[in-house]
Amino acid sequence: KQKKCSYVVPHHEQSLSMQVDTMARLNGYGVGMVTSGPGATNILTGVCSAYYDSIPCFFITGQVGQVHIKTNKNYRQFGFQETDVVSIYKRVTKYSKQIQHSSEIPFELEKAYQISLSGRPGPVLLDIPWNIQRQKIKRNEKKKFILSKNNYSNEIKKIKNINEYLKLSKKPIILIGGGIKRNNIAEKLLKIIKTNRLPFVTTWTSHDIVDYYNDLYMGSIGRNGNRSANKVCAEADLIITMGQRFAVKNIFGKFGINAKIISIDIDKEELKSPLAKINLGINLPLDIFVKNWKPFNFKNIKEWLKETSQIKKDLFDINIICKEKKNRNLVNPFKFFKEISPLVNKNSQIHLDIGAHQTWFYQSFLQRKSQTIINHCGHGAMGHAICSSIAGHYSNKNKFNLVIIGDGGFMMNVQELNYIKMKNLPIKIIVINNSSLGNTFADSLMKYKISHANEIKTGYMAPNIKNISKGFDIKYYKINKDNLIKKIFNEFKSNKSSAILDVVVSKFHR
Repeated sequence: KQKKCSYVVPHHEQSLSMQVDTMARLNGYGVGMVTSGPGATNILTGVCSAYYDSIPCFFITGQVGQVHIKTNKNYRQFGFQETDVVSIYKRVTKYSKQIQHSSEIPFELEKAYQISLSGRPGPVLLDIPWNIQRQKIKRNEKKKFILSKNNYSNEIKKIKNINEYLKLSKKPIILIGGGIKRNNIAEKLLKIIKTNRLPFVTTWTSHDIVDYYNDLYMGSIGRNGNRSANKVCAEADLIITMGQRFAVKNIFGKFGINAKIISIDIDKEELKSPLAKINLGINLPLDIFVKNWKPFNFKNIKEWLKETSQIKKDLFDINIICKEKKNRNLVNPFKFFKEISPLVNKNSQIHLDIGAHQTWFYQSFLQRKSQTIINHCGHGAMGHAICSSIAGHYSNKNKFNLVIIGDGGFMMNVQELNYIKMKNLPIKIIVINNSSLGNTFADSLMKYKISHANEIKTGYMAPNIKNISKGFDIKYYKINKDNLIKKIFNEFKSNKSSAILDVVVSKFHR
């Protein structure tokens, strides 16, 4: 009945949950509804992605009528497609509840919505039995949910201590995590960094807040990040982290080996990390922190700025040649991403899937601040990028939506190509096709000298991208040599409707 509200009908509930997640990343919020049983369990992967990446969104699951809900917990199942949804989602949502009476609905909708946005954001879920769905409800104006407010005064007082650490520091580094994207505070923080000439690094989730060309920017940290970023974090004597959790993929090599560490995070549990010794932890939302932080009295760090500038010059750029000579005539993925960097539209939303292509992208693509990168990092679910691009289109129809996905991930939600074609969405999909599950293939060969279930010889068969494109009636392009990159990419990009670009890479490229 709400004419201002529109909806999208994906072919698979997993795709729905991934679209809801992306809509929230881009527009601030997303809502999804699914049926009971397998519908409810199919959204689990996307809900986990939203939870681990702190994305506020709302899921509503249908449930069997209350007369068919089991009352004996030891009874396996009573109603058809009955599933204990609340128990399943309790640990991967901020709030999960089954509605018991129609009168609860207005209050619970408001409660769940506010909880999803409060503190460290995340998904919430309401499970609504069939008989309650059919009832008319009245809003009880007297019963409203009011979220209690946190008192951050003691934590705000700690901010002044940061300057005492800066006074003693000769090699400070700012580490910015994905939490900076909320509340529109990235610009304010970058202004402080620029004014005080402080070098900084990002994580993959905050990689797109800045141009590659910013002279203070050293790249993204981590096992598969930029070597320049990892190097400055190993050399620094002070690391100030903001909205960044100390994840096993981030804390790599000699991270902070010589450094005092200050961490600002909205989640106090993240200040107890076993992976890093935090010398000063401040439990604050980043918007409050940035509003109250005024760096001053720290030493002249011109020599450190010269050193970090040289590190970026020497180590940011990477171009690894394939060790297998017979495969060197195929596309070099490092070269591919570097060459398409200036050709990708400035207003692009880049939907980056999980796999080897993701590493090559972050290490070689020279991003611009006007571009947005959507990457479900924490849960690392292959196959989300095609789903994500559909949400990207509806979040802003003036944006250019580009998918970058591997051949393995491409198959995992390939059914959504049908929706893209049906609605004639101008989404462009790049498949980095190494005919293998690249990450596990490379790792298993390196560690065990043998691979299982990662290539056609051992059980994994890569899809025929051309045939699939034809089957969905989507325009197909192919690049199998480096000298074709610019020409074919421009043709692919200029196609006014949806298109798929097959980029052929050696499975032995690391």
